Amino acid sequence: MSVPQSPQPPQSPLSSPPLLPLLLVDDEEGIRTVLALLLADMGCAVRTAASGAEALTMVRADPPAVVLTDVRMPGMDGIDLLRAVKAEFPGVEVLVLTGHGDMELAVSSLRHGAGDFLTKPVSPEALEVALDRARQRMALREALRRHTEELEQLVAQRTRQLLHAERLAAVGETAAGLAHAIKNVAGGLEGAMFVLEKGLELDRRDYLEQGWRMVRDDVARVRDLAMRLLDMGRAAALAPRPCDPDGPLRDVARLLAPRAAAAGVALEVQAGAGPEPVLLDPDAVHRCLMDLAVNAIEAFEGLEGAGGLVDASVSGADRMDANGEGAGGTVPDAPHRVILRSRRVALPEDAGADAASAGEAGETSVTGIEYVVEDNGPGFPEQADQASQAVQAGQGRPGGQRQGDDAAPDGFAAFVSAKPGGSGVGLMATRKLAREMGGELELGRASQDHGVRAVLRVRS
Repeated sequence: MSVPQSPQPPQSPLSSPPLLPLLLVDDEEGIRTVLALLLADMGCAVRTAASGAEALTMVRADPPAVVLTDVRMPGMDGIDLLRAVKAEFPGVEVLVLTGHGDMELAVSSLRHGAGDFLTKPVSPEALEVALDRARQRMALREALRRHTEELEQLVAQRTRQLLHAERLAAVGETAAGLAHAIKNVAGGLEGAMFVLEKGLELDRRDYLEQGWRMVRDDVARVRDLAMRLLDMGRAAALAPRPCDPDGPLRDVARLLAPRAAAAGVALEVQAGAGPEPVLLDPDAVHRCLMDLAVNAIEAFEGLEGAGGLVDASVSGADRMDANGEGAGGTVPDAPHRVILRSRRVALPEDAGADAASAGEAGETSVTGIEYVVEDNGPGFPEQADQASQAVQAGQGRPGGQRQGDDAAPDGFAAFVSAKPGGSGVGLMATRKLAREMGGELELGRASQDHGVRAVLRVRS
């Protein structure tokens, strides 16, 4: 036997607005009773407290949307309660009840963050207006909060998109640079295979030896490319220590003297940064200078030279022969020249900026060493030349650098090479190491007509 169910009241198509959580604070019980009934009729979920201390405890336990408090109460009065609530819960609306003679307290409550004040006896109309204003302020804050969150989400989304686009662009540039390098190596290997095949076909030992040398050189290029990529993928373990800043420059010149002689290059050293010790990592500086000097010498290899002369003067006084031994004298004229220079400079906090601009602009500067590797080789690479022209045309210089007689253009697009057929990975790895030392590497034109000028600046 089924039990008949009582009919349900019809549901209103429009739901009633949610009740407004409100805490009423007054030390007089009669006022609390009357105002509680009135506030309930106005759509408030009312709780009451008989003192400021009791009200603060209730707010901390369960913050309401609105606190309606009397000013004059024993113990913690309404102003003290207002300050405490606003300090801990700035989003809670606080309305203050004052007497007719308490206008000074009412003004003080507004200064401490009260949303409104009402004078006793409170009229229902004034109370309703005050509640409506409180609701509007809360709705405005909520809308502003949502808008801020949406804006932050939009900014984060756009930032992710930009980073993704930049990564894709970087991947594309990297792939293009590596593809160019691999294509060059593959072309060299194809040429070597052709020479080897001819040597086998014609039984020519000289062809076989030449083809083998070509294969060996291309394998070395592949190994060097792989090592450069590994260097770019990991941070350098720097070990700064007091040292002669000219030491790495002289070591590079001594080690490269035989190779320069074989390429018919006059190697000159103008060491002007020492001998007072500075704090830097000489091994890291040595790596950078070695890469730059090898690039400069490689630009001449295969060209018609000056017959193997290597002449390196140190501070304009000393020479070295092809074995790296001192010989005295000065640097004679030679068609192919590589100059290694060093000097102490004052670098701005942005170490990549032009050193001379630090004093002119009155900027805080740090001590640094500037190393220059300059050649009169075949010419400035076209890719870097375009970057230099963009800077000179007013499109800006990275790091706020200035144009000047001694300022080398930044000269870096993706995978710029300073020698024909180069991949550019070596220069990018050198620049990365320079930046890890707190410095910068710039690539520019050595003169109006030809040559490459690399400027390495490091902090000391």
